[in-house]
Amino acid sequence: MLYCYGDLCPLRADCYRHTQPTPGRDRFAALPYDAVSETCNYFHSNEPTEALIRETAYYLWLREGCPDNRADEHWAEAYRNLCISTGRVKPCKEM
Repeated sequence: MLYCYGDLCPLRADCYRHTQPTPGRDRFAALPYDAVSETCNYFHSNEPTEALIRETAYYLWLREGCPDNRADEHWAEAYRNLCISTGRVKPCKEM
């Protein structure tokens, strides 16, 4: 995977290629973001999917002994943990 160093790219906060630089990983020769179309063909979202949040929340629920009436707390904790693990720059919006 290539690392995007597009510090001025408007998609950088939501792009895994920008938020997860790895030493020794190749960089793009030029910024892949196209300002005219406002798109990037190499964009990989670091926003967790609903399915991944659901699965993570489920395992949090299991780890805590399957308590009742804590689904919202487990969902929020799962979302926060996933945002942190993908390097999201801006604060995560609650789902």
